[in-house]
Amino acid sequence: MTRPLDGIRIVDLTQIASGPYATSLLGDFGADVIKVEPPTGDPLRRIDNTFGPGESAYAYSVNRSKRAVGIDLKTSAGFAVLERMLQTADVLTVSMRPSAAAKLGIDYASLAERFPRLVYCSITGYGEDGPLAERPGMDLIAQARGGVMGTSGEPGRTPVKVGPAIGDFLCSYLAINAILLALRVRDRDGTGQQVSVNLLDGQVSLLANLSVAYHRTGVPYRPMGGAQTNIVPYQVFATADGWMVVACLIEKFWVNLCGAIEREDLLADSRYATNADRVRNRQDLVPELERIFAERPTSRWVELLETNDVPCSPVNRLEEVFEDPQVRNNGMRLVLDHPVHGEIVTVNNPIHLSRTPARPWGYPPAVGEHSDEVLTEMGYDAVAIRTLREAGAVT
Repeated sequence: MTRPLDGIRIVDLTQIASGPYATSLLGDFGADVIKVEPPTGDPLRRIDNTFGPGESAYAYSVNRSKRAVGIDLKTSAGFAVLERMLQTADVLTVSMRPSAAAKLGIDYASLAERFPRLVYCSITGYGEDGPLAERPGMDLIAQARGGVMGTSGEPGRTPVKVGPAIGDFLCSYLAINAILLALRVRDRDGTGQQVSVNLLDGQVSLLANLSVAYHRTGVPYRPMGGAQTNIVPYQVFATADGWMVVACLIEKFWVNLCGAIEREDLLADSRYATNADRVRNRQDLVPELERIFAERPTSRWVELLETNDVPCSPVNRLEEVFEDPQVRNNGMRLVLDHPVHGEIVTVNNPIHLSRTPARPWGYPPAVGEHSDEVLTEMGYDAVAIRTLREAGAVT
C-alpha cells in the first residue's frame, strides 16, 4: 500500500524535541526522513541514561521512522555532502537560532536560489526576528512567556508547568501543517518557500478562548486549578478514592447531572437556573457538589454519570492512560523492536487516515547508523565514503 508521503524526502537538521517529533510523524506516513546529526549526536540523546549513556528515553520517543547520518557541517567536505542531499530533497527542517543558521550557510536566503523547489521549515524559540530571536528557546520558557503557565495551577499558588512538553509538541504539529501546506503550494506552483513556526507563538495560540473575553471585559484571567471561570460545573472533583472531572458545558448536561445524583432540588433552585447564575453562585453550589462526589469511588460515579449522558472522566495518571479502554481501542500504544533493548513502548501517531494510514517503522537509530546506506544512494562509492569518514566529515 502506498503512503501519503511516499516519494517525499526530508533532510532533518533539527535537534531536541519539536523538530524531531514532527519529522518522525511525517516519516510514519512514508516520508524518507534523513536525520543529520553532528558527530557527537543530537544533545537530546544525553538527557537521560534510560537505555545507557547517550541513549535517552527522550530521544527514543521522538526519532522513529527515520534514518540517521552523522555529518560535520563545519567541514567543507561535510557541507558538500549536505548540498548533495538537498539536490534530491523536498524538505529541509532546521531548528536553531537565525544567526546560527546563517553562519553555517543553511538559512533560507543562502539556499533558496540553488534549491528553488525546496520547502524550508524553520523552527525557533521566538521567531525569525525581534528582541528575543537570538535567545535560546525551550519548552519551559515558552510555557512561561506564552501565558500557558500563567493560566495553570491552583488559585494563589505557584504557577504550574503543564506536564507533557506542550510547548515543544504543539510546535511539532504546527510544523507538520506548515510543511504540508507548502508542499501543496509547491506541487501547484512549482516553487518552494520558507515556513516558520516557533514555540512562543504556539503557546499564545492556545489562549484563543481566554483572550477574547479579556480584551472585551478587561478582567484578567487567573488560575482556577481544575475549574473553569465561565462554566459551572466544569472542573475536577475529589471522589472517595481519587479524582474525576464533570463538564456541564450546556444546560442539558446540568439537567442530566441533577437527575443522576438525585438532586432535582438543585435544578429547581433559582440560584442555579442558568450557567450565568451558577457561575455567580459557585461558592454555594461547588461545595455541595464536592460533598456529594466524595461519597462514592470514581468508577461508580463515572458509570452512573455516563449512563445519564453527563460528560465526565476519571483523571488518569500516566500508568492508567494506556489501560484506558478508549486509548486501547484507538491503538495509541505503539511497540517498537530494538535490536539491543528489545521492546520500546511509545505513543502511536494520532493522525488517522482510512485509506492510507500511518505505518510507524524502525527503532530510533544511532548516530550515523545509516550513513553508508544514505551516502551510497547519493552517489558516493565505498572509497569516497571511507575518505569522508577518515577526514571526520561524516560518522
